[in-house]
Amino acid sequence: MLQRTPISPDFQALIFCGPGVSYNTFTSTPEDFPKALIPIANRPMVWYPLDWCHRVNITRITLITPPSSCRAIEDALSRNPCLTSLPHPRADVLAPSSLSQNTGTAEILRLPEVQAIVTGNFLVLPCDLLCDLPGESLLETWMIHAAGIIGSSAAPGGLGVWYPTGGEQLVKGEETNFLITAQLPRPTVPSSSDSLRPNLLQVVYTSTTDTLNDVMESKKCFPIRRGLFRKHGKVCILTTARDAHIYLFPYWILDFINQNPKFDSVSEDVVGWWAKATWQDGLIPKLSFD
Repeated sequence: MLQRTPISPDFQALIFCGPGVSYNTFTSTPEDFPKALIPIANRPMVWYPLDWCHRVNITRITLITPPSSCRAIEDALSRNPCLTSLPHPRADVLAPSSLSQNTGTAEILRLPEVQAIVTGNFLVLPCDLLCDLPGESLLETWMIHAAGIIGSSAAPGGLGVWYPTGGEQLVKGEETNFLITAQLPRPTVPSSSDSLRPNLLQVVYTSTTDTLNDVMESKKCFPIRRGLFRKHGKVCILTTARDAHIYLFPYWILDFINQNPKFDSVSEDVVGWWAKATWQDGLIPKLSFD
């Protein structure tokens, strides 16, 4: 039986209920049938991230959706037996007036309505979250190691999840990410057998494979700054990992996003530039990362 982990009361979850472009066969009319309500094993898709949050006692949950899908989601929360059976309090639905089906994920976090509801450290989750990773393990890992991720206990770091796409489960044509990672300092106390610590790495560069291919095509090579190797003598390059779009962010990251209005994507821009700022000379002041 899963045990609930005590979480700080200011820890909250934001679940992005997007348009579902990859599910356009099912979501051709998002006003009536948004992606979040597509049934998976007889449950609406959004039930899974909601249940994942409740299992770790996160009850401050907000579903963020375009106004066109708001009514359908609110009706489902009130009437669908799977959703009404979830523990109380019920998740809130936020539909910012300027949020469209094409708004970038970083832009969503800059919207005034979203900024107004975030009061502390927060999770960002997709509405199509279906995973076997226990939420309590992820949150415990963040709380134990977050300060060490960027080397300052005064400014806790973040945590994201990537998973392998190779092997027997390889899906031809599946989107992947290009990652460069470095080892974190070894803990003085050995980790327990069920700890995520052995799988914890520092991301120092990340982009989608499509972006990598564009860079390679235009420059005929992949340029790597020497500063990366001055900071990290040994790195690992991963080409078959995929971003699960599960992020644990410290509250201060909202200031970082606000200071960089050109950021459009959480995955490529927020996480990508944050990763590079940990080793690239001159990038911290340029990004107002202080």
